[in-house]
Amino acid sequence: MSDYNNSLYENSDYPSRRQAPRGSGGAQKRRRKKKGGITAGRVIGMFFKVLGTLILIGLCTGALLCCFAVVYINEVIVPQADMHPDDFTRGENSVMYYQNKETGRYEELRTLFSVTSSVWVDYEDMPEDLINATVAIEDRRFWTHPGVDWKRTAKAVLDMFLGRDISGGSTITQQLIKNMTNYNETTVKRKITEIVRAIRFTQNPNNSKESTLEYYLNIIPLGAGCEGVGAASLRYFGKPVSELTLAECASLISITNNPSLYGPYSFAKAENSKGEMWTARDWNKYRQEVVLQCMLEQGYISQEEHDAAVAQELKFVRGQNEEAATEIYSWYEETVIADVKKVMAEKFEWSAKRTSQALESGGLRIYTCYDPDIQAIVDEIYTNRENLNYTYKNGEQMQSTIAVIDNQTHNLVAIAGQFGEKTGNLWDNFANGDGNRQPGSSFKPLAVYSAAIEFGKITPNTVLDDYPYDARTGSAWPKNAGTTHYQGRITVREALKQSLNTIAVRIISDVINPEESFKFVQEKYHIDLEPGRMVNGTWKTDIDVAPMSMGGLTNGTNVRDMAEAYSTFPNGGYYTPSRTFTKITQLVDGEEVLLVDNTVQTDQVIKETTAYYMNDLLQGVFTGAGTAAGKGLKGQHAAGKTGTTSDNKDSWFVGYTPYYTAAVWTGYAKNYDMPNTGWNSSLLLWRQVMAPLHENLPDKDYPIPAEMRPIVYCKDSGLIATEWCAKDPRGNRSALDYVFPEDYPKDDICTAHTAESVLTICTECPVLKEDGSPTGLYYQAGEFCPEESRQEICLPNYEREQVGSVRADDDIWRYELVKEYGPCTLHTEAPPEEPDPNDPNLPDPENPLDPSNPGGVVDPNTPYYPFDPMNPGGSLKPPVDPGIVNPVDPGVTDNPDALPPSQDLPG
Repeated sequence: MSDYNNSLYENSDYPSRRQAPRGSGGAQKRRRKKKGGITAGRVIGMFFKVLGTLILIGLCTGALLCCFAVVYINEVIVPQADMHPDDFTRGENSVMYYQNKETGRYEELRTLFSVTSSVWVDYEDMPEDLINATVAIEDRRFWTHPGVDWKRTAKAVLDMFLGRDISGGSTITQQLIKNMTNYNETTVKRKITEIVRAIRFTQNPNNSKESTLEYYLNIIPLGAGCEGVGAASLRYFGKPVSELTLAECASLISITNNPSLYGPYSFAKAENSKGEMWTARDWNKYRQEVVLQCMLEQGYISQEEHDAAVAQELKFVRGQNEEAATEIYSWYEETVIADVKKVMAEKFEWSAKRTSQALESGGLRIYTCYDPDIQAIVDEIYTNRENLNYTYKNGEQMQSTIAVIDNQTHNLVAIAGQFGEKTGNLWDNFANGDGNRQPGSSFKPLAVYSAAIEFGKITPNTVLDDYPYDARTGSAWPKNAGTTHYQGRITVREALKQSLNTIAVRIISDVINPEESFKFVQEKYHIDLEPGRMVNGTWKTDIDVAPMSMGGLTNGTNVRDMAEAYSTFPNGGYYTPSRTFTKITQLVDGEEVLLVDNTVQTDQVIKETTAYYMNDLLQGVFTGAGTAAGKGLKGQHAAGKTGTTSDNKDSWFVGYTPYYTAAVWTGYAKNYDMPNTGWNSSLLLWRQVMAPLHENLPDKDYPIPAEMRPIVYCKDSGLIATEWCAKDPRGNRSALDYVFPEDYPKDDICTAHTAESVLTICTECPVLKEDGSPTGLYYQAGEFCPEESRQEICLPNYEREQVGSVRADDDIWRYELVKEYGPCTLHTEAPPEEPDPNDPNLPDPENPLDPSNPGGVVDPNTPYYPFDPMNPGGSLKPPVDPGIVNPVDPGVTDNPDALPPSQDLPG
């Protein structure tokens, strides 16, 4: 081993491990350095050492971060970055088809071109002035940068850090990518992805600068329903792009910065820097001159060309504020367009603009679920104002919307977005997301009853208390619609039929909870709910008792979503979203290529038994005391639920048969109160549509998924009835129903009627109301009540927490209250004893005794004198002859307190 002086402590004051220890002969003594002051050189040296260390750390950290960035970009960004705009055929109209039910063949429904106009223009047909104007105003270094203008990007980043307005950072390539994709998040990741995409897009040999400009100018929005310069040139100037002048090119390209402000057909007005109110055409002229100035400064035009273009009058096809004549799409066609855009955007990650371009000129073939016969029924009802002829005091007419779903195919077969004749395009479609409104009680079957049944917490014969839950609002809450009465103990079947708010609140509060209900509705029925947000300074959430029990949803819902949710019940618990088309193909070289297969996807979200219970319960709404009593469909097993919101602002009915499900909303667009017409307007419209829809269809019932078991239950407890339930003074409280075996209460017998709640009453002593009419109750029998008037009854005995002074209708029958009436007030003493007819001491009526001669028999020939009460044992003598003076009555004594004889006579 070589001998070398190496140590971990080299260049330090510590000795090497190979150094001889102190004191050995061969070691030299260490010399101590003299202490001196800190010199300027040492300070400077230390400064540069620290600075160098910091720079080294910074470089290392930067290198490490760069490594992470490279890995992240390669692993996350790059896989998403590759794209090419040539994904669909251009210049070929898209067509909608529907199936003829008689022939089975698909026939053309509509050629798409009117909602947003688009005419593809090849680069060779674009005038040079248009190309130059675009580059001058949008991206002056377009021809030289690699897809990203680093100078503009750096300026945008600096502006962001300095808190300035960020604008102008994106190149034409980046704007094209943003318009083609659906990636519009305002995040660093989006910006990095956009930059990487732009670079890779430009590096692709198939994407030349010319082709990039061609795509960009064909998809930019230019107002008035135009996408691309081809359609805009025709719309504004009435001629193809190739014929545009320099002035018209500058005017056209200026629109893209803000179509609503610079579009010549826009109705917008805005003040300029001098406070003058300019129209859209004034602003278009201003922006045109900005574009021309940029072209002049960048050398694209001469001063003479600039001045001539500025001086040229712009002549547009339409006059100022003139409306354009357009082809009108039906509600169904617009719904198909909206659905196709959504599916295409999700499948291909396209933006709305890109999808619109594909729809109108991508050669798509859309096979719709349109049913002309059913849609004709809806149109006939919904275009006749006599069917909903109500107008608010400000002149606004009442609105309504409907969606009809075929329960077998899950096709949306008919729809109306508003009431009345459709005279325009892109109106608010109240049947979809444009018309979300609070569903009121029509929400109860989804959030309350089906949820609690699915969780095994209730059955149709479960009994709950129709009574205020509490007084959280300062008075009894909740109240039931249309009444101030509370019935007391009632079954779930009757509660749903009558739409009782109290029972819905009790189920959400005590049986399940708002969180479970919220999650259930979102996951099972796919209805979007609000977890929580600020609304006008107040926190709003649907995770609460009132929204989930009574349908007061923060954001509301729409008829299509409600129809889809309700169709789960007649479909045996299977949820299937409705569809307006079955497939989308693309015409490529004369051949159809499948792009989207819209085969239905079903999902069992609730048990078949739960679905059957709901079908059974909701049929009851059309019967008895139901909220839609008498308004069902003749010859059909119809089921459904009404819904009305507070202040009568919204009216709903969602109903179905085994064949179809339809949801209807009625109200004013601005949420005004509706008049009280006596009937739910949505119910009447539902019936008007569904009745002719079911003509000639045979009656069909809902299948029973399993064998059911009969149950005789008590209407006051919901449990198995006993002999005591038959002794209720209201009559036998037992009722028959059918449940699935797993829902049978087994050994749970009635707890409301027991031996402990038995009373014996006197049927001759009724309890009367204040007006003297009978209550149906009787006082308890006392010890003196005759046997034939005594009757044994059994009263319901259950607890009820009192809320204010509110009394339920059944309170008068409760054991605790009835027993407080006390005993009979009629029989308060013992009746006189009846003599024994066999008693020998009783006088013989044929031989009466002489009262003056005890034990003697009255001589029938002796005159009878009345008994003298003042002379016991004696009788009154015949009257004294009035002719005798001062007669002496031997029966009168000298007692001065004796009454005159005349007052002693009976009578």
